Amino acid sequence: MFEIPDVMRMAQEKARHSAARQVVIAENIAQANTPGFRARDIAAFSDSYRSDPTLRATRATHLDAPGSRAELRPHVDSDAPTFAPNGNTVSLEREMMRAAKTRQGHDLALSIYSSARTVLRTALGR
Repeated sequence: MFEIPDVMRMAQEKARHSAARQVVIAENIAQANTPGFRARDIAAFSDSYRSDPTLRATRATHLDAPGSRAELRPHVDSDAPTFAPNGNTVSLEREMMRAAKTRQGHDLALSIYSSARTVLRTALGR
């Protein structure tokens, strides 16, 4: 019947990715003083969105293809700075910068979604 336009679907995925990344960043900040803790991150949205377009669930009723949500699983951040004396790799300054950048991405996704919704309403005459 009515399919969600690709631009709206991509904006939804970007917002979902940004929310998941903010959770990982908050966990990193919470563990900043934990000895031996390794900073974690989520794969970049551009990498995860282009990874395999044939295995993407387009509706909530679709079964998730194997690995379709793997991009939202945190992994140890290999770009983290060197170890602190206690073995921790979390840098609060770096995490705060990543949090700000992630928030900008989330705001962009919501703005694109809102604009697309306005265009659809206008096209429908509402």
